[in-house]
Amino acid sequence: MSHLWQESRSQPWPSRLNSAEPAGVDLAALDVRLSGCIHTWLYHRGSFGARHLHTVRVLLRELEQVLPELTEEDSPHIWQRYHQMAQLISDNNPHSTN
Repeated sequence: MSHLWQESRSQPWPSRLNSAEPAGVDLAALDVRLSGCIHTWLYHRGSFGARHLHTVRVLLRELEQVLPELTEEDSPHIWQRYHQMAQLISDNNPHSTN
């Protein structure tokens, strides 16, 4: 997970990020919210609770709506990596009820 996060942080972001809303989802807002959850999960796991897990699962559903709608301009590899990290958090969390 840490490797995926570092890879994500080191890549340039698409300029279109600030204006793109595929499937009605604001990519800039999705990035901010998901980045915050991932950062909290990685570096402050003690404060990552059920509320955070719920947020990650909501964002995971948004990602699943967005992924098929992305174009090359949207840098789909970034969002696929986010999806992978969100799925790992959802599947490997002590608050999970799967």
